[in-house]
Amino acid sequence: MSDIFRIAAIALCGLALAAAVKSYKPEISLYIVIATVLLLFSLILLRLTAVFDYLGSIYDRITYGKAFFPILLKVLGVAYVTDFTAQLCKDAGEGSIGNKVELAGKVIIFYLAVPIMMSVLELVADLLP
Repeated sequence: MSDIFRIAAIALCGLALAAAVKSYKPEISLYIVIATVLLLFSLILLRLTAVFDYLGSIYDRITYGKAFFPILLKVLGVAYVTDFTAQLCKDAGEGSIGNKVELAGKVIIFYLAVPIMMSVLELVADLLP
């Protein structure tokens, strides 16, 4: 719980500093925002490693569907990276680039999901007479 307060405090400090500097040096304000985002992302990555360690322990215990587990993790990774990058682009005023990043993420997720979709279709075909 204290991590979210730390993240919120860093975000608010970065926001206040960027807003204060923006009227004098707008180009420095952008660097402050980027530094704040990178700092926040590094804090998030620390928690993500714990999540992936936990998911790894689950993976070791499951017997059915082991082939799909890495695909699901890749899909989650693509979704998070896509969303993070698209938000950064939109925050920088480049909404069209952000939209293209989102489209690319959706295409990559669809591509990654094809083996699961094929497996489900094969299962349905086996069940039908």
